Amino acid sequence: MKIGENTEVKVDLKTIISIIVLTASFVGMYYTLQSDIEVAKNEPAAQIERLEYDLKEKWNADHIETLESKVDGLIEVVRSLDEELQTVLINKSSESEDKFEELNKRLEELQNKKPTVIVKEVPTKKKKLF
Repeated sequence: MKIGENTEVKVDLKTIISIIVLTASFVGMYYTLQSDIEVAKNEPAAQIERLEYDLKEKWNADHIETLESKVDGLIEVVRSLDEELQTVLINKSSESEDKFEELNKRLEELQNKKPTVIVKEVPTKKKKLF
């Protein structure tokens, strides 16, 4: 393909108008954006009001205190569970072994127990089909 004096480019009128409209819209958006930037430069910076700052700080402090109290509660629960576990592990006395054996016996009894089936006759009304 050679581009020279004899090269012909065929573009219909609709395509030319579309290109002009598209270019005009981009130029318009550019100048609108530039004017918005200039307006924003001239305006003062947004100030954080003292009330907004104080409320945010209060919320943060309250939230931290709430979390600390929840963590303290969880620590106490873990400590009490740990103490109970230690006492159970240390006190492997005959009482706990007796309870364990008793539970095993009851489990075996339940496993060996035959299920009872109750059959009850229910009266029904007979209907004629025809």
